Amino acid sequence: MKKEKQVCSFIQNEHAVLGLPLRLTVSLIIGTIALLAILSYILNPCLFPERLIVSVSPMVTTISGEESTNATFQIYVNDTKGHPVSDARVIIKGLGGACSGFTDKKGKINLLLQVHLDPGIHEGYLSLSVTAACYEPFEQLDIIKIVKIR
Repeated sequence: MKKEKQVCSFIQNEHAVLGLPLRLTVSLIIGTIALLAILSYILNPCLFPERLIVSVSPMVTTISGEESTNATFQIYVNDTKGHPVSDARVIIKGLGGACSGFTDKKGKINLLLQVHLDPGIHEGYLSLSVTAACYEPFEQLDIIKIVKIR
């Protein structure tokens, strides 16, 4: 018996070799777009954030004397439909002090701030900023007026 030699031959497919870089490029582009979509959702889960409605009471506070004085402010945070926004971070700052806290389930917070007006200065202003998840940040400079009476 004679042994036959086995000859291996490769099938050449020019289209597969040429199409590989194109398929790889398309896969990388689609993968990159999917990764960016996932990361943007993780970093900002709200696609269309709502606006906040913020009210402060009192808007004008009077203090007396030259010493620092504690002033109490009541802030309500609601969405545009009138529903209270809980766990919103509220910051009041200015006149040498700052205070912050989170709203309760009713969208309300009471903040106590120690304010100081320098001698010869009879009025000053406080700024307010509110941030909450899925809402546009609210910031208003000089929203609260502090007046020193003699």
